[in-house]
Amino acid sequence: MSDSLLGKQAKTQILFRKIILFQFLVILLTAAGIVHAQVAPQLTSISPTAAQRGQTIEIVLQGKNIDETAEIWLSKAGINAEIKQRTPIPTVRFDGSGISGQVPSDPRLLLSFEIAPDAPLGNHQIRLITSNGVSNPQNFLVGNLPEINEKEPNNVSEQANLLELPVTINGVVSSIDDLDSFKFRLKKGARLICDISAQRMGSPLDTYLELYDPNGKEVAKSRDGNGLDSFIDYTTQMEGEFTLNLRDVRFQGGGNYRYRLSIGELPYLHNVFPLGGKRGAVNNVTVSGANLGSINTLQLNISPDADLGIQELRVKTPNGLETNPYPFTIGEFNETNENEPNDALKQENTIGTPITVNGKIQKSGDVDRYMIKVEKGARLVCSVNSRQYPSQLDPILTIYSHKQGETAESVTEQVLTVNDDASGTDAQITFTFPEAGNYGLSIRDLNNAGGEDFPYRLTIRPLKPDFRINVNVDNPRIARGGTFMMTVTAARLDGFNGALRFYSPDLPKGFVVSPTIMYPNQNQALLTITAPIDAPIGLHPFTIVGVGAIGGNRIEASTSPKAILLTVMDKPPFTLAFADVEISVTHNKTTNFHIIANRQGGYNGPIGLAVQGVPARISGGKATIPAGQNSTVISLRAGTVERREQFSVVPTPGTSYISVSGSANVNRENYTESSPAIPLTVVEAPFIVTIEPLRFSIVFPKAAENEEVATDDTTTVAVSNPPPTEQTESVDTEKADSTTKSAKLTMSIVRRGSFTDTVTIKPITVPEGITIPDATIPINETDVTVDLKALGSLEAKTYQVRFRATAIINGRAFTQDSPVINVKIIR
Repeated sequence: MSDSLLGKQAKTQILFRKIILFQFLVILLTAAGIVHAQVAPQLTSISPTAAQRGQTIEIVLQGKNIDETAEIWLSKAGINAEIKQRTPIPTVRFDGSGISGQVPSDPRLLLSFEIAPDAPLGNHQIRLITSNGVSNPQNFLVGNLPEINEKEPNNVSEQANLLELPVTINGVVSSIDDLDSFKFRLKKGARLICDISAQRMGSPLDTYLELYDPNGKEVAKSRDGNGLDSFIDYTTQMEGEFTLNLRDVRFQGGGNYRYRLSIGELPYLHNVFPLGGKRGAVNNVTVSGANLGSINTLQLNISPDADLGIQELRVKTPNGLETNPYPFTIGEFNETNENEPNDALKQENTIGTPITVNGKIQKSGDVDRYMIKVEKGARLVCSVNSRQYPSQLDPILTIYSHKQGETAESVTEQVLTVNDDASGTDAQITFTFPEAGNYGLSIRDLNNAGGEDFPYRLTIRPLKPDFRINVNVDNPRIARGGTFMMTVTAARLDGFNGALRFYSPDLPKGFVVSPTIMYPNQNQALLTITAPIDAPIGLHPFTIVGVGAIGGNRIEASTSPKAILLTVMDKPPFTLAFADVEISVTHNKTTNFHIIANRQGGYNGPIGLAVQGVPARISGGKATIPAGQNSTVISLRAGTVERREQFSVVPTPGTSYISVSGSANVNRENYTESSPAIPLTVVEAPFIVTIEPLRFSIVFPKAAENEEVATDDTTTVAVSNPPPTEQTESVDTEKADSTTKSAKLTMSIVRRGSFTDTVTIKPITVPEGITIPDATIPINETDVTVDLKALGSLEAKTYQVRFRATAIINGRAFTQDSPVINVKIIR
């Protein structure tokens, strides 16, 4: 049974007991005066990483800052964890003063794991809870077979590990020439399953399996079976001792090239059909696979309030073993199965909408066709799902209409639209039907392949605008009176583009969630949470809920992960706040704002600042509050100029929420604090001014024989007279220095919104020896050309020029400066 099927009441009670115990221990530790270091716990390893359910084992956790662990957090029910022993941190002592030392080592915890006989199979996450936060998770696998570790050396058949089946082996391909060999006895007619997990559990190992019979003959091999993981399903032809060899197909290896290999006459699901069922209905499901005995049909009663989406289906056989998990989808629409024959035009299965059809491309070249009747202007989402199941299908979905031929019986297919990759390898089409009538949908494999391993689910439904949200944190920490930030990401579904607001229904009284708005066309937003100065210390799991509106109706969606494990600690060394309640910046302009630090606990050092959450194409945003000071100014500019671009690139106008993160080294520990979020509005300018070219050269005669001509990537736009020849060697130097050369500059504006008025452009930084006239761009025009003149007396180097454009907007002058122009004088 998957975690999503666990009783919500049971999980709530478990969570409540953990929180109460943790907070009680934190109070004791605080009273004892030992809660001072604010370094978060970190888990680095767990050993062993798996066990058979129904067993009680000891595991060792290793990590940093875990010596004050108060509680063990488990993501699923079924395991009772107890701390049995804490390995003390080694210390160093000296008989004098002025010197200290430590033994580099990670603390270790010895735990007792009592795994219930009915504990959920699969992955369980383990975390440690201390007064300074919740650790990162480590994965622990619960299986239904005895677990052993591979033993080296076993690189050749004579050294093979002898196995008693069934068993799961945890092993490592430790080097490029490592080969792991195993031997076991089987009777004739035994159906052997060899199922390896490596890539599926994050290992870089790309496995290759070879099976040899008692005569040493290779009888089966596998490179890719379940994704990139190998899989063998073989029925023995004789009795005796078989050998299985495992290696990396690329002859690679290392300490992290881990695997789990399950071997035996194991029950295994190859096919489940249909791939899902409607909630609130009784669904008959056929199954096929290995070692299932007489099991071939299941009757599934799906509750009306069952969670929509994919759940894991396992079948428990009479010998007590469970099969591999198989994805099974709980749907909301009526369901039907494909009926053959439906390969040709006029053989389409007629179906209503909305509906989900379970089908299968049964052979090479097979095409499944369906017919729907729609009203004019109907807009439907038609999707084919296969890649989330053990299906080999790469579907192509076509929507078509019948085109009448010359005779009443002759009909051809008039294709309206086709898709094969809207969602990975799955196909999806959102289509508005131009006329009322009957329309066909066809499904085939991209490579015209087919077979029992090519099932799919076709869903046809109306658009249902909606959204999903998730956050980028799961174990944040916050100090009393402090603030932490997170990024909320929204997946907008079926055209939903409304604004979203956020709140938390779980945080204690006094916590403040920033009034962040995720505006239309935005998919990310920065959110902050601020704790009151008297916030209760301890663990406070919470969720974030997004709120939107569709057709005047309020809709909500909770964050994933659902439980964000927030730890509240004692007062921080400093807090940060904006002096402003909101900030705005216009395209190609700079805004300055103040950040204030409230120092506490005696910390008086520097605080490095960085603005978080700014949109793309906004530059700046870094500063430092110097030691002994409590505020500073930060600048943001709304626009960037790329080196090779001849114009300024500006951010999209609109409002987003920003926060300032401050970092400092406090008592040799890195500490980070954030400010509450405020809105930053990027204001669209009525025009953007550009100058072309931004970099160019003007070439004059050499002033001396030994002066080299500079070369770079600038454009030469003006060249003086040719270098002196024998006939012109006596040219007067003063006359040469007084030579004036010109270069053409194009001044352009990009008009935005409804602005059409006149713009004047004047140089504001002009070096001596360079002259540029003022220019005017008339109403509705976009550019003007002027001459830049340079005197020959200018020193050979690069000079910078800048312009300011001015227009009258609503009776007030609006100005904007151009990018810097680089003029290089070359001799």
